[in-house]
Amino acid sequence: MEHLAKKLTEYILKKEIITEDSFEIYQYGFQCFLELSASTICSIVIALFLDMIPECIFFFLLFIPMRSFGGGLHMKTYFACFIGSCLILSATLLAVKYVTMPVSITFALYIFTAIMILLIGPVDHPNREVDANDNLIFIKRTHFAVLISFLLAVFFVFSQNTRYMFLQAIVFTFIFITSFIGRLIYKQN
Repeated sequence: MEHLAKKLTEYILKKEIITEDSFEIYQYGFQCFLELSASTICSIVIALFLDMIPECIFFFLLFIPMRSFGGGLHMKTYFACFIGSCLILSATLLAVKYVTMPVSITFALYIFTAIMILLIGPVDHPNREVDANDNLIFIKRTHFAVLISFLLAVFFVFSQNTRYMFLQAIVFTFIFITSFIGRLIYKQN
Protein backbone atom coordinates (compact mmCIF):
# COMPACT_ATOMS: atom_id res chain seq x y z
CA MET A 1 0.00 0.00 0.00
CA GLU A 2 2.89 2.31 0.78
CA HIS A 3 4.30 1.81 -2.73
CA LEU A 4 0.93 2.51 -4.37
CA ALA A 5 0.40 5.57 -2.16
CA LYS A 6 3.82 6.86 -3.19
CA LYS A 7 3.02 6.37 -6.88
CA LEU A 8 -0.31 8.19 -6.52
CA THR A 9 1.39 11.06 -4.70
CA GLU A 10 4.14 11.25 -7.33
CA TYR A 11 1.44 11.41 -10.01
CA ILE A 12 -0.39 14.35 -8.44
CA LEU A 13 2.94 16.06 -7.75
CA LYS A 14 3.89 15.62 -11.42
CA LYS A 15 0.51 17.12 -12.43
CA GLU A 16 1.35 20.06 -10.10
CA ILE A 17 -1.77 19.50 -8.02
CA ILE A 18 0.36 19.52 -4.86
CA THR A 19 3.75 20.94 -3.90
CA GLU A 20 6.83 19.05 -2.79
CA ASP A 21 6.28 20.37 0.75
CA SER A 22 3.02 18.46 1.12
CA PHE A 23 4.25 15.22 -0.49
CA GLU A 24 4.52 13.22 2.75
CA ILE A 25 1.11 14.38 3.98
CA TYR A 26 -0.60 13.29 0.75
CA GLN A 27 1.32 10.03 0.66
CA TYR A 28 0.20 9.26 4.23
CA GLY A 29 -3.38 10.20 3.37
CA PHE A 30 -3.40 7.98 0.28
CA GLN A 31 -1.89 5.11 2.26
CA CYS A 32 -4.52 5.40 5.01
CA PHE A 33 -7.30 5.60 2.43
CA LEU A 34 -6.01 2.57 0.50
CA GLU A 35 -5.55 0.47 3.63
CA LEU A 36 -8.98 1.36 5.01
CA SER A 37 -10.57 0.72 1.62
CA ALA A 38 -8.91 -2.68 1.23
CA SER A 39 -9.97 -3.71 4.75
CA THR A 40 -13.54 -2.50 4.23
CA ILE A 41 -13.92 -4.21 0.85
CA CYS A 42 -12.51 -7.47 2.21
CA SER A 43 -14.85 -7.33 5.21
CA ILE A 44 -17.84 -6.72 2.95
CA VAL A 45 -16.81 -9.62 0.70
CA ILE A 46 -16.49 -11.95 3.71
CA ALA A 47 -19.90 -10.84 5.04
CA LEU A 48 -21.55 -11.22 1.63
CA PHE A 49 -19.98 -14.62 1.07
CA LEU A 50 -21.30 -15.82 4.43
CA ASP A 51 -24.61 -13.97 3.97
CA MET A 52 -24.03 -12.19 7.29
CA ILE A 53 -24.08 -8.43 6.62
CA PRO A 54 -26.04 -7.50 9.80
CA GLU A 55 -23.74 -9.64 11.94
CA CYS A 56 -20.68 -8.08 10.31
CA ILE A 57 -21.99 -4.58 11.02
CA PHE A 58 -22.69 -5.52 14.65
CA PHE A 59 -19.19 -7.04 14.88
CA PHE A 60 -17.63 -3.72 13.86
CA LEU A 61 -19.96 -1.67 16.07
CA LEU A 62 -18.51 -3.58 19.02
CA PHE A 63 -14.97 -4.22 17.84
CA ILE A 64 -13.91 -0.80 16.57
CA PRO A 65 -14.67 1.27 19.68
CA MET A 66 -13.30 -1.35 22.04
CA ARG A 67 -10.03 -1.72 20.12
CA SER A 68 -9.75 2.04 19.54
CA PHE A 69 -10.09 2.92 23.22
CA GLY A 70 -8.77 -0.26 24.84
CA GLY A 71 -5.74 -0.79 22.65
CA GLY A 72 -3.98 -4.13 22.74
CA LEU A 73 -1.74 -6.11 20.44
CA HIS A 74 -0.80 -4.39 17.19
CA MET A 75 0.88 -6.08 14.26
CA LYS A 76 4.12 -4.68 12.87
CA THR A 77 2.92 -4.40 9.27
CA TYR A 78 -0.33 -3.48 7.59
CA PHE A 79 -0.40 -6.83 5.79
CA ALA A 80 -0.14 -8.78 9.08
CA CYS A 81 -2.88 -6.61 10.57
CA PHE A 82 -5.03 -7.09 7.48
CA ILE A 83 -4.67 -10.88 7.58
CA GLY A 84 -5.25 -10.99 11.34
CA SER A 85 -8.35 -8.81 11.07
CA CYS A 86 -9.78 -10.90 8.25
CA LEU A 87 -9.14 -14.09 10.24
CA ILE A 88 -10.80 -12.70 13.38
CA LEU A 89 -13.83 -11.49 11.39
CA SER A 90 -14.11 -14.78 9.49
CA ALA A 91 -13.68 -16.93 12.60
CA THR A 92 -16.29 -14.89 14.47
CA LEU A 93 -18.86 -14.99 11.69
CA LEU A 94 -18.29 -18.69 11.01
CA ALA A 95 -18.67 -19.52 14.70
CA VAL A 96 -21.89 -17.53 14.91
CA LYS A 97 -23.19 -19.18 11.75
CA TYR A 98 -22.39 -22.79 12.67
CA VAL A 99 -22.20 -23.00 16.48
CA THR A 100 -25.11 -22.62 18.85
CA MET A 101 -24.60 -22.06 22.55
CA PRO A 102 -27.15 -21.29 25.26
CA VAL A 103 -27.62 -17.60 26.00
CA SER A 104 -26.68 -18.14 29.65
CA ILE A 105 -23.27 -19.57 28.75
CA THR A 106 -22.47 -16.86 26.21
CA PHE A 107 -23.63 -14.17 28.64
CA ALA A 108 -21.31 -15.61 31.31
CA LEU A 109 -18.41 -15.64 28.81
CA TYR A 110 -19.21 -12.06 27.84
CA ILE A 111 -19.33 -10.91 31.51
CA PHE A 112 -16.00 -12.64 32.26
CA THR A 113 -14.22 -11.12 29.26
CA ALA A 114 -15.74 -7.66 29.83
CA ILE A 115 -14.50 -7.68 33.44
CA MET A 116 -11.06 -8.84 32.33
CA ILE A 117 -10.89 -6.08 29.70
CA LEU A 118 -11.75 -3.50 32.36
CA LEU A 119 -9.16 -4.96 34.74
CA ILE A 120 -6.43 -4.97 32.10
CA GLY A 121 -7.29 -1.39 31.15
CA PRO A 122 -6.15 0.42 28.05
CA VAL A 123 -3.01 -1.07 26.55
CA ASP A 124 -0.77 1.53 24.97
CA HIS A 125 1.42 0.70 22.01
CA PRO A 126 5.05 1.83 22.31
CA ASN A 127 4.80 3.69 18.98
CA ARG A 128 1.88 5.79 20.21
CA GLU A 129 2.72 7.79 23.28
CA VAL A 130 -0.23 8.43 25.55
CA ASP A 131 -0.07 10.78 28.51
CA ALA A 132 -2.02 10.36 31.75
CA ASN A 133 -4.86 12.60 30.55
CA ASP A 134 -5.26 10.66 27.28
CA ASN A 135 -5.18 7.40 29.22
CA LEU A 136 -7.95 8.64 31.52
CA ILE A 137 -10.06 9.54 28.47
CA PHE A 138 -9.46 6.06 27.00
CA ILE A 139 -10.48 4.45 30.30
CA LYS A 140 -13.71 6.46 30.40
CA ARG A 141 -14.51 5.66 26.78
CA THR A 142 -13.76 1.98 27.29
CA HIS A 143 -16.07 1.93 30.31
CA PHE A 144 -18.79 3.68 28.31
CA ALA A 145 -18.43 1.19 25.43
CA VAL A 146 -18.62 -1.72 27.90
CA LEU A 147 -21.71 -0.17 29.52
CA ILE A 148 -23.47 0.11 26.13
CA SER A 149 -22.46 -3.45 25.25
CA PHE A 150 -23.71 -4.65 28.64
CA LEU A 151 -27.11 -3.08 28.01
CA LEU A 152 -27.19 -4.83 24.64
CA ALA A 153 -26.20 -8.10 26.29
CA VAL A 154 -29.02 -7.80 28.82
CA PHE A 155 -31.42 -7.14 25.96
CA PHE A 156 -30.14 -10.24 24.13
CA VAL A 157 -30.54 -12.36 27.25
CA PHE A 158 -34.11 -11.24 27.86
CA SER A 159 -35.06 -11.58 24.20
CA GLN A 160 -33.26 -14.96 24.03
CA ASN A 161 -31.26 -13.75 21.03
CA THR A 162 -28.68 -16.52 21.05
CA ARG A 163 -27.01 -15.45 17.82
CA TYR A 164 -26.15 -11.87 18.78
CA MET A 165 -25.29 -12.74 22.37
CA PHE A 166 -22.84 -15.34 21.07
CA LEU A 167 -21.43 -12.81 18.58
CA GLN A 168 -20.90 -10.30 21.37
CA ALA A 169 -19.21 -12.89 23.57
CA ILE A 170 -16.83 -13.88 20.78
CA VAL A 171 -15.94 -10.27 19.98
CA PHE A 172 -15.17 -9.57 23.64
CA THR A 173 -13.13 -12.77 23.84
CA PHE A 174 -10.95 -11.62 20.93
CA ILE A 175 -10.61 -8.15 22.46
CA PHE A 176 -9.62 -9.67 25.80
CA ILE A 177 -7.04 -11.95 24.16
CA THR A 178 -5.46 -9.13 22.13
CA SER A 179 -5.44 -6.85 25.20
CA PHE A 180 -3.87 -9.54 27.36
CA ILE A 181 -1.19 -10.34 24.76
CA GLY A 182 -0.54 -6.63 24.23
CA ARG A 183 -0.14 -6.13 27.99
CA LEU A 184 2.39 -8.99 28.11
CA ILE A 185 4.35 -7.88 25.07
CA TYR A 186 4.46 -4.17 25.88
CA LYS A 187 5.06 -4.95 29.60
CA GLN A 188 2.83 -2.28 31.07
CA ASN A 189 1.61 -2.20 34.63
